[in-house]
Amino acid sequence: MRNLLFVCFTILAASLLSAAPADTLLFHTDFSTLSPGKFAQWASPAFPEYHHVPMEFMDSWELVNNRTPDEWYVFEHEGGKVLDYMGYNSTVWTKDYIYPIIVTGDLLWEDYALEVDITPLSTKDMSGIVFRYRDGRHYYVFAFGPGDTLSLRYRDGEKDFRRDGWKILGTGTMELDLTRPRTFRVETKGDRIRCYVDGVKKFDVNDSRYSGGKVGLIPQAPVRYHNVTVTATADAKKKFERAATARQAELDSLRRTNPRPVLWKRIRTSEFGVARAMRLGDLDGDKRTDFLLVQNIAFLGRNYNRISCMTALDADGRVLWQTGTPDPDHAWVTYDVAVQIHDFDGDGEAEVVYADERWIKILNGKTGELEQQHLVPESRILPGETSWDEYDHYYRRDHLHYLNVDCFSFCDLRGTGKPLDFIIKDRHTRLWAFDNQFNLLWTNSANLGHYPYFYDYDRDGRDEVFLGYTLFDHDGTIIWSLDDKLQEHADGIVAGDFSLGQGPERVFITASDDGVAVADIDGKILLHDRVGHAQTPSIGQFRPDIPGLEMCNINFWGEPGLITLYSAQGEKIIDFEPIHQGSPILPVNWRGDGTELILLSTNPISGGMVDGWGRRAVMFPDDGHPDLACLVHDLTGDARDEIITWDPEWIYIYTQSDAFDGDSLYAPVRPPAYNESNYRPEVSWPAWVK
Repeated sequence: MRNLLFVCFTILAASLLSAAPADTLLFHTDFSTLSPGKFAQWASPAFPEYHHVPMEFMDSWELVNNRTPDEWYVFEHEGGKVLDYMGYNSTVWTKDYIYPIIVTGDLLWEDYALEVDITPLSTKDMSGIVFRYRDGRHYYVFAFGPGDTLSLRYRDGEKDFRRDGWKILGTGTMELDLTRPRTFRVETKGDRIRCYVDGVKKFDVNDSRYSGGKVGLIPQAPVRYHNVTVTATADAKKKFERAATARQAELDSLRRTNPRPVLWKRIRTSEFGVARAMRLGDLDGDKRTDFLLVQNIAFLGRNYNRISCMTALDADGRVLWQTGTPDPDHAWVTYDVAVQIHDFDGDGEAEVVYADERWIKILNGKTGELEQQHLVPESRILPGETSWDEYDHYYRRDHLHYLNVDCFSFCDLRGTGKPLDFIIKDRHTRLWAFDNQFNLLWTNSANLGHYPYFYDYDRDGRDEVFLGYTLFDHDGTIIWSLDDKLQEHADGIVAGDFSLGQGPERVFITASDDGVAVADIDGKILLHDRVGHAQTPSIGQFRPDIPGLEMCNINFWGEPGLITLYSAQGEKIIDFEPIHQGSPILPVNWRGDGTELILLSTNPISGGMVDGWGRRAVMFPDDGHPDLACLVHDLTGDARDEIITWDPEWIYIYTQSDAFDGDSLYAPVRPPAYNESNYRPEVSWPAWVK
């Protein structure tokens, strides 16, 4: 009788098991489609801080981080392929808060099982797998190492300056064999997380920090990944598919409400073409926008540069003049070039102002002929000048016996009513202010960052200078400084009444590794948000449902591509991670209806324009256009923006597929074209035209 009961129970159990729904496949790779060699390479020498540079040899994976050892390789192994990481993250100075990670999958994935076969090649540091990845600063990790340890944890940003925000959910030990693979498996369902090694349960916890997200790999020492499989129950997969279908329907509807980009003009620029070193202005006096393409030669660790060739094109792409010898190898740029198009003498005609070694030169905009030149300031370190933390690291001014000018910016310091004064600076400790007769107005020193923003905050008819973490009065006096409160340097700073009359003025600072800071106009910090390496400030009407303008930041070093929006008063609205590289995040007046979009790049797959909810509202055609660099500017005269996109070979210009249909057209006031920079804050102040 006992044997009969056992047989019946066995048959019943087997039938129940066979009736249970089998898991369905969401993703699988064994890396067999990849050729042996380097995994994840940049496709061009351009700098991905403000260029679109695709990654090659990725097999659907996304490289999340920079500033880590670039040591991913595909090898042939025992008749198949493996993905090896051969670096040691402990060897880089960012080891405590930036980690090598690649991810794949979908943010809509919720309940699933991730299984990865891993051979440890070293136990000197933590390596493992990532699940429920939200962005480069928020995810779970199941990992081994250092030594024989096991851990389950999640990352939640940073605790402090360059101090990571790990939360440990479980720890244990396991015997590691460096000669054979082990199967690491994570199962998630609701709040429950179970982790296994070779089928043996190691952790079983409940945690609701992240409800879903992508999967990934996180090595910090040499390790071998053999294959990656993601499965889900049929119900979980159907739930994901319904959510994905709804998301796509929403995107399709959104894109139908926006004009499509259509090609308006293209210009061939072989030999003299550039990366993001273009200036716009009316060079020939015909009231249309012309182009100045600037090539350069980098030296001293690529922290110095000298302009080698400038080519002026009229609005139709005809060469007006050229100075220097063009060379395609000199197209690339990893910083600013010290040149602007500006009516320097106030006579109504544009000049080209640029730094040429020890000279500041003024060229006739129409002909390129030299009109005047003046010596740059001396480069010696002045008595009492503070040496900031990054001074030797980036750019020591006295490496050369003349000042290598970092940038030009024009303003009105004297109250003439015209921008006839200008600022030059080194990188990043001293600035000099001159009038347009080259009389020195003042000089001062602080932790300057990259590029100034001018704003007459005391309403005396003269510009104040917001630069780095410091506010300088029109006469160079320091009104306030946050140099003792914020670290590294400011990649951008901007100030104004972003509430549009509904609240006090604010100062928005993207403080590199110190994150985002929002201060009042007197320099009191109201918000310090450690979002990572905050790179570029952009202000616009991105969310019409929220009063005032929105302040936007994109990260670069560490977890590039993470975008965060704040209200006019500094409250965080939303963050999203549409890309894994930098972008100028230019505001785009695309529809002319008062709501702006954010331009990522013009790449037809990973680029486009996103709205204030993080949705790709406009995509560019897959027509072979260049997508390395971009600017926005009204070129047709209807107040809406055209998109200028280019590489060293071509310039393409896109406009809207539809004419504007309305009585009032949005025509925001932007920073002037004579203050162009790869580091300037982008601001759109509301304005309308009939």
